[in-house]
Amino acid sequence: MKRCLETFRLSTPMERDLYYDLKRYNTIGYFRQFMSSIVKFPTSCAMCTTGDLGPILHGDALMGWKHRASVAPGLASVPIGDLPFPFAHVDVASENIAPASGACPNWTAGETSRITTSSRKLDVTGFFIVACRHGFIWACSDVRTPGEQLVYPVKLLKAAVQRIGVPEEAVTFVYDVACKLGNKVTSKLAVPVFHAYGHESKCRLNNSIRVVSGTGITDGEICERIFSFLRPFGRILKEMRIDRRTRLVSHIINMYHLRLNPDAWIKSRQKLLEKKDQLVIQHVNEINRLQPRHGIHQYRLLLRKAKKLALEMNQLRSLNGNQYSIATLRDTTSEAYSRLDRHVSRRFPIPVQLLVIEVYILSIRSTEERRRVNAEQSSLMTKTESVCDFPEYFSESSSSFSGVSDSEDE
Repeated sequence: MKRCLETFRLSTPMERDLYYDLKRYNTIGYFRQFMSSIVKFPTSCAMCTTGDLGPILHGDALMGWKHRASVAPGLASVPIGDLPFPFAHVDVASENIAPASGACPNWTAGETSRITTSSRKLDVTGFFIVACRHGFIWACSDVRTPGEQLVYPVKLLKAAVQRIGVPEEAVTFVYDVACKLGNKVTSKLAVPVFHAYGHESKCRLNNSIRVVSGTGITDGEICERIFSFLRPFGRILKEMRIDRRTRLVSHIINMYHLRLNPDAWIKSRQKLLEKKDQLVIQHVNEINRLQPRHGIHQYRLLLRKAKKLALEMNQLRSLNGNQYSIATLRDTTSEAYSRLDRHVSRRFPIPVQLLVIEVYILSIRSTEERRRVNAEQSSLMTKTESVCDFPEYFSESSSSFSGVSDSEDE
């Protein structure tokens, strides 16, 4: 619509005033309002009702969506009670949430000291969203502070949980600096897989989404994919009246929700799980080729010890929040790997030990993902007829290793 009006203005210079009249009287805004009255935009995700598994929510801020304070300065923003979906009210002035003690120190997005001269001319410095792993935006808000303050993920998470209708304890919240939240939220916290590399080794081993149980093979980067769609609209939003800007943002998100295809999403997870299966089989074949060198019974013991090591590491993390460092995990003489060799007559090379643990963890994550996808499919079947069955290839009580049985004695 906007492109048609611009073409009309350029092609008919004698009707220049008509083009500006159409903009002045918010003709496009009324057209969007008309579309909203005839099109039923989705207000919930069909795959987030997964029973006892609980949804996985992601939070992040798009700092490219700014708004100039000089545009209609005397105009108040949209009333709180009239905020369109999925906007939620965040009272920044009433609460200042400090980062949790002991968290990673190398996070600068929330620092208020990094205020530049250009940022003082802005009343909106970014846009924060909370979305599920299927790409549906459950809550959002303008960022009106100089930095990405922790009040936004905390408040918007509560708003999203309330709209989904599940307790906060049942949710896994994925955030770039989840270690900063600490006990500010009661949900399970995780750091996205790519952002985890910016954290300290200890924090990465405690909070990476790859070590948080129940997350399957979710990478936690859905917000970045959503931002690739939203980012181009930042130029037109910067110079709009704040009330019209809010309505337009809501309309953009609603149009984005119409693009979501649950059936295609289920199929993409199936293809991803097939790739993980092939990777596990490849690793298993590599290990089996090494078995004649060390003996098949030794490898049975190694697998048993790998499971026990993973269990001990999880127990250690739950007790005092500590975890083995990267240096410890790479040290063949460390206490961590001495547990593996306690009942083994010969030492295994460190790459072999790491490979066994990687296959074991990947098998568990694939099992979690299949269970979650099956639950999401069951939730989706209430609205669609698509069926996609995912068998349980891996489980904690079974293994793909040749000749391995958990029932054998050590």
